[in-house]
Amino acid sequence: MIDGTIAAIASAQAGSARGVVRLSGPETLGVLARAFGDSFGSGAHRRARLPIEDGAVLPVSLTVFHAPRSYTGEDGAEVMTVGNPLVLSRVLERMIACGARQAQPGEFTARAFLAGKLTLDEAESIGARIAAERDEELDAADRVRSGVFGARCAAWADRLAGLLALVEAGIDFTDQEDVVAIEPGRLIEELRGLSREIGASSDGQGVREASSSVPTAVLVGPPNAGKSTLFNALIGRERSVVADAAGTTRDAIVESLGIHGNEVTLVDLPGLDAAARRSGAGTTDAHAQAAARNAIGSADLLIACDPAGRFEAVPNRGAIPVLRVRTKADLSGGPGPVSPEGEPPGLAVCALDGWHLEALRHAIADLATRGSGGDAAIPRHRRAIANALGAIRDALESLEQGDSGVSEPETVAALLRLALDELGSIVGSITPDEVLGRVFASFCVGK
Repeated sequence: MIDGTIAAIASAQAGSARGVVRLSGPETLGVLARAFGDSFGSGAHRRARLPIEDGAVLPVSLTVFHAPRSYTGEDGAEVMTVGNPLVLSRVLERMIACGARQAQPGEFTARAFLAGKLTLDEAESIGARIAAERDEELDAADRVRSGVFGARCAAWADRLAGLLALVEAGIDFTDQEDVVAIEPGRLIEELRGLSREIGASSDGQGVREASSSVPTAVLVGPPNAGKSTLFNALIGRERSVVADAAGTTRDAIVESLGIHGNEVTLVDLPGLDAAARRSGAGTTDAHAQAAARNAIGSADLLIACDPAGRFEAVPNRGAIPVLRVRTKADLSGGPGPVSPEGEPPGLAVCALDGWHLEALRHAIADLATRGSGGDAAIPRHRRAIANALGAIRDALESLEQGDSGVSEPETVAALLRLALDELGSIVGSITPDEVLGRVFASFCVGK
């Protein structure tokens, strides 16, 4: 994902007075020099004239950022011109023709994270800020972006790591009776203090409770995109009919899906087929297409499915989060959740063998809850805090049941490791591909 020089329109798609095309990567200066030719000039901020097509020349304002003093830590640039979407598209086409490639959703922020410019929680807060629909959601995203929440989690993780090291040292020295790495009473006291602090945070501004309404996630995509197979795999039983022939699903199939303490209504729709929609009212296919669009209009999350990774535009009110899922990954070489250079964006899964289905379940819970407007904090953080707190309390229960000493040190150590992993997944010290995939799969292009 971090290879090559990328470019994208970074401003809103609607018309405006000014718009921005953003670039980042090692060949940024070369791309600009080829694109602008003699008018490239010098200096961090400059005026330039960009040749586009048919001999036309577009006046622009150009800002160049040199590594590592940039958002992504790489050489970068922003080309500012009038905010006409057509004009911005032509500027982007010029950059791509001169050696850049189209950025994937969230790739600028992903590069900033991988370069150490942002922690993982700060990167997620950017996505939450973009998706915020209410003042409290915006405030919650800003609190995370400020780094206060991440610093608190990092401090908890540091204390927990110290306690875990002492417990594991006690396991290593079990054959030496005079060596006690940490007294049981002190360990209990420290864990009680952590439990109180984390518990207070989860009752306050650090974590908010989800709303009582059940969000709806809808599987959308072209016919024969693997939606029904994925639907059955997610709910764990054969509910939708699966066949090789396209168009098998004609009605919306609805099931309740429980995901890590969250309930989501999952809907399998007929494949979106422009030809069927144009075939005229009164036909079965046309009615199926109309029903699909009605379901999309009431969704809290759209799960765009496409085995080729093209992810054609789906009918969308504009405010509904879209999770891109590359289905049938077993037939396409099985790319990781964060796609490398040249691979289409999206979370790659295989419904037949369950590959990355757990990451997909997490992503659905994260985005469906956020899309419903019921969570003022990042849902993944809320779950991680709850899981860490539960593991610490289980460790305390195990310790408090012992008559003397740490009676089951291996169990306590395993529980503390689980809590540490949960906290680490927030601050970015624990960053498996599945976590990165679901964080950046929902970003918009240009961010």
